[in-house]
Amino acid sequence: MTEMFQRVGTVTMIRIIIETWNEIFLVLLIAIMLLGARKDKNDELLSQVDIPMTGELIGFFILVFFYNLADDMSLCCGGLTTPVARFMMEAGVFLYYLMGALLTIYFLQVIKIHIANRNDDTRLARIISGYQLLAAPAVILLIATPFADILYSFTEDNLYQREWGFYLWQGFTLGIFLFAGILVFIYRKQADPFFLRIIAIAVVFPTVGFIMGMLSSATVYFNNTMVSISELIMFMLYEKNKTEVTLRYGYALEHAKTELAETKLTLMQAQIKPHFINNAMLAIQEVCVTDPEKASELIGHFARYLRNNIDATNSAALVPFEQEVQAIKEYLAIEYADPAKRFSFDFDLRAVDFSVPSLSIEPLAENAVKHGIDRYSESGRVVLVSYEDEEGFHVEVRDNGAGFDLNAETLGKGGIGLANAESRLQQMCGGRLDIRREDGWTVADITIPKKGKAFTPPRGKGERLDKRRMIFRSTTVRKGEVTSDGNSGN
Repeated sequence: MTEMFQRVGTVTMIRIIIETWNEIFLVLLIAIMLLGARKDKNDELLSQVDIPMTGELIGFFILVFFYNLADDMSLCCGGLTTPVARFMMEAGVFLYYLMGALLTIYFLQVIKIHIANRNDDTRLARIISGYQLLAAPAVILLIATPFADILYSFTEDNLYQREWGFYLWQGFTLGIFLFAGILVFIYRKQADPFFLRIIAIAVVFPTVGFIMGMLSSATVYFNNTMVSISELIMFMLYEKNKTEVTLRYGYALEHAKTELAETKLTLMQAQIKPHFINNAMLAIQEVCVTDPEKASELIGHFARYLRNNIDATNSAALVPFEQEVQAIKEYLAIEYADPAKRFSFDFDLRAVDFSVPSLSIEPLAENAVKHGIDRYSESGRVVLVSYEDEEGFHVEVRDNGAGFDLNAETLGKGGIGLANAESRLQQMCGGRLDIRREDGWTVADITIPKKGKAFTPPRGKGERLDKRRMIFRSTTVRKGEVTSDGNSGN
């Protein structure tokens, strides 16, 4: 090491140390980016994210690695006159110039891809390709240099020195970078901001290095130092941009999931609306035939039925539990319009201060009446129970009918889907729906957890109804016991 220090001098030794550390750093950068890209590809979220400039920067870092390695090789052999040292010196300098030319061509290729090709500008693409072809004469000069000392030559002590062609080479390279800088400035509005920052760094730092190198002696060279600084800044910008892109994608994904959930709820509710309206209108139609005088009263019940439910179906918000109870009582008033129906409907409401998804309970009660029991027998019975425990609020719709297939997808003929109701409960308040047979009863059990949306009852359209505080305890609604305002006569 001491012999080498004395041979190459202080300035060159510092260059060797800096570039050696830079080589190690480049290997780490390349490994980090390659492993990161592989890990992202296997990640469920990140595999869907397109991180800009990943491949381009990896390619750039690999070229810079060999660029610096060739320079290090020539610096270490300078001053040694053995045949091996002379060969290593000549090979290192030749590769150094060659990698510089490849970096310039690669740089123009990246600009062509991200500006010309992405904007479908074929004219610009041809111009950039023309500048890339200008590298051919420079490479020819490089190939001829070992025979004619055009770009560089070596002293008897195996030391590198510039020749007249060096300034042509540097001028060509500087012209390419200036062209790229002007091009990016002109097309700045059509390019990605992150790409513009990367190109600006790739132009400014090497350009400064070229100018300083042309003004300095052959032993003080700044190209590699400036390129090393640029690669570090590029990597930092890349990691920052990668984080931002991933966060934006994650946010957009969550936003899309939310919109999808809301759309799904809207579609579910749209499925339920015709169910309500169709059955109610059929009931009214039947009464108009059998008892025209009562038709006006039933239309009033139907109007209140629509008032309590149509507003709810237009929103994905939760509604007070009492609003669902009111909808059930309006339905019963219409159902009991048929004089042949003799079933009973009991209310055992021990808890009412909570909210539920709109139309999550009334369809279950309606289904129990229409498909669970014998509506034309006094033995047919449905019970609506609500209570509170440590787990949350429970609403049970019980009927003493013969039951149905618990694995079925629907509740009765034309009923709402079990998956539909359960999905709405889960999405809107984290609730759940369980169907079971218990001591001869079919029980639809809804559980609303005490934490979450269920305990922020909506106001506004439901305010007037909420103030009425309708509470029913162990009341039974039978035929003729529903008053014109929809409440039990008890």
